[in-house]
Amino acid sequence: MHRFKCRPRLLAALLLVGLALTALGCGFTQTVSDYWHDMMDSQDTNLRKRVVVAPFLSRLPGLEARAKALGLAISQRVEKQGGMVLVEFKDLRQALTQVNPRVQNSEDRIVAAARTLGLNTVLSGAVVNLAMQYDKTGIYGFRENQPFALMELDLKLIDVATGVLLAETTLTTRTEITETEASNVRLGQPFPPKVVDKLQGDLVAPAMRWISQNISAQAWVGFILAVDGNRIKVTVGRDTGLPLGAELVAYARGEAIKSGSGRSLYLPGPVVGRMKLVKFEARTAWAEPVSLAADEAEKAEKEKAEEAKKEAEAKAREEEQAAKEKQEEQQAKEAKAAVAQADAKPATGSMAFKTVPSGKPKPVRPTGKPARAKLTFEPGQVLRTR
Repeated sequence: MHRFKCRPRLLAALLLVGLALTALGCGFTQTVSDYWHDMMDSQDTNLRKRVVVAPFLSRLPGLEARAKALGLAISQRVEKQGGMVLVEFKDLRQALTQVNPRVQNSEDRIVAAARTLGLNTVLSGAVVNLAMQYDKTGIYGFRENQPFALMELDLKLIDVATGVLLAETTLTTRTEITETEASNVRLGQPFPPKVVDKLQGDLVAPAMRWISQNISAQAWVGFILAVDGNRIKVTVGRDTGLPLGAELVAYARGEAIKSGSGRSLYLPGPVVGRMKLVKFEARTAWAEPVSLAADEAEKAEKEKAEEAKKEAEAKAREEEQAAKEKQEEQQAKEAKAAVAQADAKPATGSMAFKTVPSGKPKPVRPTGKPARAKLTFEPGQVLRTR
């Protein structure tokens, strides 16, 4: 088998996006993805997802242009594919410049930038092999050796909501070559351009099948971009497929899990609130908050506690009034008895009346549970359809 020697030669701008996306642990991927999958409903997979295709790389010398052309061909197919909206890579590169400098981890920076664009998925690819092999058929001594060329392509999909690896695969395509071509390759000559053209072209269709299958099963998410009073700007545009009046639920950032590369992967947190889309723009929309069932329950609980407090106060006032009347009645009886005793026997000294303590209202014990801390809408929070 003839194989080119691998000499990594990656441009710095592409290294940030191309290779940083691959350093995620499978265990963390499964854990975080399972949490999100449990929250999905049918609409999550039917909405159009925004996808960016990072420039494809080559791990082999001399194939950089081939890798880039292959990435462009797949990008063009993604743009025409139903259920997906292609976002230009230059937009992601520009968004990276706006990420807070305090975010140091390169993968965290990519995910943060992707969220500002409302991306659901980042696709990266790399040509990892171009080699010659032989198909050996027949029995020993009468064996026929048919040479063929093969090309291998690594593909990876990153889920922006979780920041983890959604899926990865290695695709292989092959085509037969002549003995002369095989001999030339063994002698160190490059593969004929027509052979590489065919290998490159034959990779597009299986790549699109794999991409479409995985992205169509992925849960759609949006993100909060800004909050202006009761107006909330979100990454939901006309391209998403949601109508005006549709309601979305915002989730706070949940528990953080450290990945093997030092990244912080976040599980979905508690529900912050529900919002309704009121105005669309090309790639964004404005929404207004609406009440959640939990808010209604909390309101009812507060009203019930307030009613109980009023009833307790009214009962305390009644008890206070009854005690006061009883005290006055007792004082009147004691005064009457003292007068009668004074009439029957002359007083030899001053008469002392029994001191009766004045009645005081009984303290009212607080009822109900303490109010829970109110979560607020904030930029960066994840949006789902439920």
